[in-house]
Amino acid sequence: MPLILPKEGWFELEEKKSCFIGRCASVTTEAEAREFVAAIREIESGANHNVFAYSVTQGNIIRFNDDGEPSGTAGMPVLNVYDKAGVIDWVCVVTRYFGGILLGAGGLVRAYTKAAKGAMDDAAPIVQAFSKIYRVICEYPQFDKVKYNFDKWGVEVLEVMYTEKCTLYVQVHDAIAEPFLEGEFYKKEILWEGQTKGTADARSLLTVLI
Repeated sequence: MPLILPKEGWFELEEKKSCFIGRCASVTTEAEAREFVAAIREIESGANHNVFAYSVTQGNIIRFNDDGEPSGTAGMPVLNVYDKAGVIDWVCVVTRYFGGILLGAGGLVRAYTKAAKGAMDDAAPIVQAFSKIYRVICEYPQFDKVKYNFDKWGVEVLEVMYTEKCTLYVQVHDAIAEPFLEGEFYKKEILWEGQTKGTADARSLLTVLI
């Protein structure tokens, strides 16, 4: 069964003084993938390379780019990580800050592969399955603890509203629902249940629900 990324992933490693930073996210359209790449390029504008790859089932789109690295040593290895893992609808950018020591073709492939896989593992891919969208309400003194636990459990925070109390709209995949359902310091109300294709899809659905 195909896997999806329930949250964004991040990973950093150093290889012979070069710093590699991997980031990944779930997307549903090529436009979302391009926006993610553009955002990372802006954040890491001082980097030597911002290599990317993405795959979107809508339109059967697959793209990758070496961003100045030798052909076949960067973008393709990133693509291969997610393809072999069976992940769908994703984008990954691996940023490199050159440390002054050449890694060679083999070294580059290994480094970009490690960074991409590290980011993917951090995002903790799950089987595409049913999820639920909840309205969660908590007191302000408990907000940081609630948010910390949600991040730890893989609960996706779609939107936060600050009024008399903190209101969070979250997506919870059934596979990781147990700690959320047993959690303390908040009240929860289910708004919707079904299948979504990533965070962006859930946010679009949320605009209808609220």
